[in-house]
Amino acid sequence: MKQLMSDYENGKPAVDQKTDDGLQALANLWQQAPVAVPVPEAIRAQVGKQERRMRLYAWFEWIASILVGVGSVYLMLISKVDDAPWRALLVVVLLVWAMAFSVSNRRGVWEPLEESVRGYLDLLRLRLARKRRMLRFAWLFFIAELVILAVWQWMSVYGWLEPVFDGDGRFAFTWISVFALAMGAWSVWYWRQINSGEQQISKWQRENIE
Repeated sequence: MKQLMSDYENGKPAVDQKTDDGLQALANLWQQAPVAVPVPEAIRAQVGKQERRMRLYAWFEWIASILVGVGSVYLMLISKVDDAPWRALLVVVLLVWAMAFSVSNRRGVWEPLEESVRGYLDLLRLRLARKRRMLRFAWLFFIAELVILAVWQWMSVYGWLEPVFDGDGRFAFTWISVFALAMGAWSVWYWRQINSGEQQISKWQRENIE
């Protein structure tokens, strides 16, 4: 008791620090832990704006695909061409392929993995990567359609299928060329939008993380 009173009078703790059950060590770790940076409103707003746009595009794709698919199959089946069932089947296969890609390409791009600046920026980068993937698929889908049309037209020469294009096909070739040019112009614009988004993400990272 005298020792405790002596320690108290000398300003020393009356209880050994070894018996604090590690509370002091936890306090030190808490003081050294980095403070979480709140997500800026500009980043949240950008993520929310993209999400609303993505949902709108998804609804539009599904509605347009159903209308185009049902309408095309109906018109082909009531037509007088002998290979109408094959044409209808081809339309269904292409639509299923396109919609399957659309669903898989949007998987995991709705919410950030963590509520932090890094989590939101990673989500924005993932969305840009999916946009590049979508652009590549659009060209692959277009080229696949051209190959199918060319093979179909070639098979019609031997009477195996009905010709897709009447006459020498100049009218169809003109419209395909116009569509390809328009798609090329859109692709250039879309690619620039992606690069602009990358620059904005890098700016946000420098301002909030680095």
